[in-house]
Amino acid sequence: MQILRTILIIVLVYYAFKFLFRFLFPIILKSWVDKKTQQFQQQNNFMDSEKVKEFAKQKEGEIKIKPTNKSHKPDTDNVGDYVDYEEVKD
Repeated sequence: MQILRTILIIVLVYYAFKFLFRFLFPIILKSWVDKKTQQFQQQNNFMDSEKVKEFAKQKEGEIKIKPTNKSHKPDTDNVGDYVDYEEVKD
C-alpha cells in the first residue's frame, strides 16, 4: 500500500509541474523579456534627436562615407631581433 501511495505522489507532482510549466513559465518568461527589453532601451538611447535629423536629411540611395584617421600606425620597427640560425645535422 505504501508503494502505491508513493507512486501516486510522484505522478501527481509530475503532472503539477507539467501544468505549472505549461501555463506559468510563458508568463514568467514574457515578463522577464519585457523587463530586459526596457533595460536595454534605457541604456541605449539610439533614437537621439541628432541621429533622427541626420537620417531625415539623407536621401534614399545616397551613400555617405566618413573618412577615418589613418595617422595612427602601429610601431613595427622595434618589434624584435632577427636571429639567423643554422641547421645542425647529427
